[in-house]
Formats: sequence, C-alpha cells, structure tokens
Amino acid sequence: MTPSTCSCPDCSSERTMSDNATSESASEKPEVAVEPTAPVPETVTLSIDGIEVTVPKGTKVIEAAKQAGKVIPHFCYHPGLPVDGNCRMCIADVRTWNPRAEKHMPARRPAVTCWVDAEDNMQVFTDTPEVLKSRATVMEFLLLNHPVDCPICDKAGECMLQDYYMLHDRQRSEVRDEKVHKPRLVPFGDRILYNGERCILCSRCTRFTEHVTGTHELGIVNRGDRAIVEVVEGGDFANAYTDNVADICPVGALTKTDFRFKKRVWFLKHTESVCGGCSRTCNTVVDHDREEIIRIMPRERPGVNDFWICNEGRDLYKELAATERPAAASLAGKDQASAEDVIAWIGEGLAAHKKEGRERLAVIGSSWMSNEEAWLLGHLVGKGVKGQHLAVKTDRVDGYPADDVLHTDDHNPNRLGASASGIAPGKKDGKDLAGILAAAQAGEIDTLIVWGPGLAHDWGGDDAVAEALAKVARVIQLTDAVDAVTPLAHAVIPLRNWAERDGTWTNVDGFHSRFKKALRPPKGAWDGFELLLAIADAGGLKSPAKNLREARKKLKQDPELQAREFLDGRFEFPGNQTGFRHLGGVLET
Repeated sequence: MTPSTCSCPDCSSERTMSDNATSESASEKPEVAVEPTAPVPETVTLSIDGIEVTVPKGTKVIEAAKQAGKVIPHFCYHPGLPVDGNCRMCIADVRTWNPRAEKHMPARRPAVTCWVDAEDNMQVFTDTPEVLKSRATVMEFLLLNHPVDCPICDKAGECMLQDYYMLHDRQRSEVRDEKVHKPRLVPFGDRILYNGERCILCSRCTRFTEHVTGTHELGIVNRGDRAIVEVVEGGDFANAYTDNVADICPVGALTKTDFRFKKRVWFLKHTESVCGGCSRTCNTVVDHDREEIIRIMPRERPGVNDFWICNEGRDLYKELAATERPAAASLAGKDQASAEDVIAWIGEGLAAHKKEGRERLAVIGSSWMSNEEAWLLGHLVGKGVKGQHLAVKTDRVDGYPADDVLHTDDHNPNRLGASASGIAPGKKDGKDLAGILAAAQAGEIDTLIVWGPGLAHDWGGDDAVAEALAKVARVIQLTDAVDAVTPLAHAVIPLRNWAERDGTWTNVDGFHSRFKKALRPPKGAWDGFELLLAIADAGGLKSPAKNLREARKKLKQDPELQAREFLDGRFEFPGNQTGFRHLGGVLET
C-alpha cells in the first residue's frame, strides 16, 4: 500500500503517519507501510554511426549499439557472462567528449566495445576503414590454424566464425606451412565432444562453469598456439547444464553428442515453447522437422531462465515418443464410441449435477494443463455447475534435484498457474486432493473428472487408485498419456500434449510464459480448450470465452500485454527460416 498523503497547494511536502501518533488519530488514519519507489536510472546519450541513442549509465557500447540497430561483431562477448575482451573482434572507433577542449577526442587505437561504458556525447563509428581492416586482421589470425572443415561441422549454418569470415575477411590463406594440430573428439563428459583445432579460445565455456554453474570444471591450459580447453584434472564435466557450453560456443569446438550429425540447422523449423521439466518454466525453442523434434534450445527470458536451460529440459521431448497414448475416445458399455458420443455423455452428466448432487462432483486437474484450460474448466465446474471439489495433482515426480541455478523441487510446470486460474477447492466446504480421495473411498463421489496421468503419485499407488475409483459411478479421464486410471475410466478422451497445442504456464515466481504448437497432433487427439468448449455446449453451460485470445484477456495474459508487462521471452525469427542462427539463447546477426 502507498502512504496516505496530502497533495494540496498549501502543503510543502507529503506527510505519512508516524509511529508516535496519538491513539485518536491512529484510529482515524491507520498506520500503513510505505512502498519504496524504484529509482529512475541515470541515462547517457551517445551517437553510433550517426544514430543517437539513450541508454542507462553503465551500459557497454556493444549493447548500446544494438539499440541503434548495429550489431558489432564479437566472439568472446556474451550478455549472460562476465566480460573478458580477449577476441578483439568487437573493436570500434570510439571518440569521447573533452569539455575543456569542447571537441571529441579521437582514440589512439580502436576501442574494445564490450569493455567500454557508454558516455554522454560519445561518438562511436563501427565501420571505418581502420576498424574493418583490424577486424579482417583478427579473422586472419583466428583462421591461421583452423581446419576449415565446415562441411562436416554441426555448427555450420549458425557459426559466427563462418559468418564473420564472409563479412570481414574473404581472403585466401597465405600460410603454406603445416597447421598446428590439437586434440580432437575429446569427450567432455557423456554429452559434449571437444575439437581443439576448431577452438578459438574465447573462454565462453570456462566462464560459464565459473560464473553460472559455479562448478569450475573447464579451464584453458598451455600457452600460445598450443593452448586448449580441458576438464579439470581428476574431475568430470557432468553438471546439470553442460549442454549450454555448446550453445554459447561461437564455433564448432564444442558439440553435443545428442545432436551430432543429426540434422543440418537450415532444415529446422523453430517454434517458441516452454520447458515443463520443473516449475521454473524456462523459455525454449523447439527445433523440429517433418513432425519430429530434433532438439530443444534455450530462449532468452530475463527473470526466469536468462539464457540457459538444463540438460533435463533438452531431453524432455524424448519422453513424448516413449509415452503410450490413448488410441481413441472410449465409453464404457458402448463399442466404437465416437468423441462426440463421449462429449455428449459427459455434458449430460454435468447438467444433471447442476440440477442436483453438485456436492458429489469432483475435478482433479493437472499441473501440466495450461492456464486457459484450467480457467475454463474451473469456470464450468465451479461457476457453471457450482461444484466445490477441485484440486491439482502431481503428474510427474522424477527429475533433477533442485539447485541454485534453475531447477526447482517441483517437476511440474503449472501447479501455481492451474490453482490460481480456477482449479482450487471452493469456499463452501470444497475438498482438496486428500479430501477427494477420502470422499471417493467413502462412496461420496458420483462423478470424478481426471485431467492427465499421474493420479497414483498423490493417491498412494495404482492399487489405492483402483480401490477408490471402484466406488465412483462415473470416472472421466481427459489425458494425453495412458496410466492406471485409463483402464478403469468409464469415459476417456485423448488430449494433445504440450508440443501439439498452444497455451500459457505460470512459473513458481509468478511469471507467465507462452508455448506454441510445434507438431501436428495425432488423429483423434483434442485440444483441451476446444474440448471444454464442446463439453460446455453439450451440457448447456455458458462458456465465458470462445477462444484462447479471449481467455488470455480475462486472465490478463494477452500475448501483447504479456510481452509488455511480463517480459515474455524475446526470440524473433527471420521470414526466411533458413537464415536462422541460434547462439546460446540469443539471436545474433
């Protein structure tokens, strides 16, 4: 709350209640806490290639240039790592203002823009002949011993060395001597292979293990043209975030064993998504081709995952292929029932509960359902039928342990969002998950709707689930995976999984993230939101929204509003998908 103040012209300043106020005045105006006001950041204004930009004080010139639409070439710099400044590729002509001489003073040599802070009245020139010549010299030096094996390199197509050669060098090598050879195909743990001949010693990988994971597993050894990256002696490169070093490697020195020789990047299609491996809900990009997910990459999201994702999140798509899914909709007592038959049966049941016996209806939602699905289901049952027994279950219990980087101890993405969106016990004697189990065991539940798999995790195993459901007259499961409930359910409708539908999740800190449809769903699998609309229509229940856009607006999760207010992950794809380059969560051009 903000303090009570007086803003009339006669008052010289704002006044708040003091701790020693009299009891009489305190009763008239209770004491409140003063909410601190965020300080306005100090800014500086400079020009970059003649374009004036204003940035917060302390911004590096290389970052300020992006606001002017100028991407200064770089290798060692990464916005998620401490500055090192060793590659010398980001040099520019930087001229500072001399107030005594009242003119801009030229630098004696090009400046390293990842090191230099932007200053007022500074002039930066990124494409002068001297700067371009210096960059060409850096490129010639870096390529001196490089094997130039682009045709067999997994990084081809998103390699910064490849691109900068075309932009700043394009010269044949003048060296005729034998190149320096270094170790190749060196395993860094089980997931990464190192090629020392491709390595340009930018130190991104070593800084990642030092400053992000804090594991200090990688270091640069030897000197000069014999220097290489090695795993610390007696150690192993086996932390939960190892694959990030391959993402941020600007060349093909570090490659992932999972992606090695799997697919050329220019064949990949890219869809913005969210990782469901834990309640952090890291923003990701699903790279896919021909209805198959090839890899999952991080997407920048400040305040959530920044530029990183864990190895578990990268492997999550493999569970999709291994999961058994319902083949088609089914209805007990009816052979070859269509989805429409099942929807009509469910709708009739909800309509009956609305008239009588609403206290004998229960809903168990999923911690993987989207906010839009949870909101609509909660509205139909809680407000439409006036049902009170709604709870969210645990779909998934296995996963990496919690840590200080990204992992949480909840291996489900949307427990908070589903509960906040409407899957929560009602105020009038509403039962939670344990209460619904007890009521089912006592024969007090006539209709139980279960969304998704995993009910056995909360209800004590498959036998306990079977015992409880045996006393429920109508068990309805809407799911994308088969589990212990499926063969016991009276009605089953297949759902689409997270890669086959659109939606939003809310993470453990309250940030909303949107995922989009990447794959074509199998025949007969329903979008959860559309299924609920159909059930509402069959049961004569009024739906508060006709589509996801309307639902997001009522949830205040409209995509445009989300990007503006919730800092949704920034990731833009060029119109020509083959021009895509992904470099450690950042789109660099």
